[in-house]
Amino acid sequence: MKKLLSSCSLIALSVLASAGVSQAADLISPDPYIPLQAPNFSWTGFYAGAQGGYYHANVEGIAGSQSSGSLGGYAGYNYQFANQFVLGAEADYNAAFGTYGGFGYELSSFGSVRARLGYAMDRTLIYATGGLGIMDFKNNGGGGNPGVEYGYAIGAGAEYMFTDNISAKAEYLYMNFQDTFQDVGAPAGVSTDIHSLRVGAAYHF
Repeated sequence: MKKLLSSCSLIALSVLASAGVSQAADLISPDPYIPLQAPNFSWTGFYAGAQGGYYHANVEGIAGSQSSGSLGGYAGYNYQFANQFVLGAEADYNAAFGTYGGFGYELSSFGSVRARLGYAMDRTLIYATGGLGIMDFKNNGGGGNPGVEYGYAIGAGAEYMFTDNISAKAEYLYMNFQDTFQDVGAPAGVSTDIHSLRVGAAYHF
């Protein structure tokens, strides 16, 4: 009987010891098979940058056109939703170089105020954009001053975040202005359009 009790006691102590070791291991050692996930990047926030590129401007019914380089700046704000869509607003303005062949005026600057809607794939953003277009022709031997004209602007682009604060983009923008140059005697129906290809770099705050 003593031997039997001794054997039972040893078995019970072994079971309790095994259970205690198992519980201690569970408390001390995390599951090594659960991967640690890095937080997703977010495009939400303000940004500002500089851009340069090439443009082509044409006034309907006027011989010649103006094509050259442009240099300017832009600023805006993005908000990224949980489904990876990004909604934002951006304003830009650019100095236009070159002269308009066969015309008494030349494009001196152009810009826009636009909404942007895009889809983010981590650090890559693809977007469409549209809003208000602005242009300014200056007197280059013609009569009077055409002044600032307003129209619409539409386009698309892609942007990539190289760091948490620095991004680069490539963008195409088309701007159309109806009934232009009426301040200097042009008839109704004369329209002006601008095609702009540009690249830029921005700092995100």
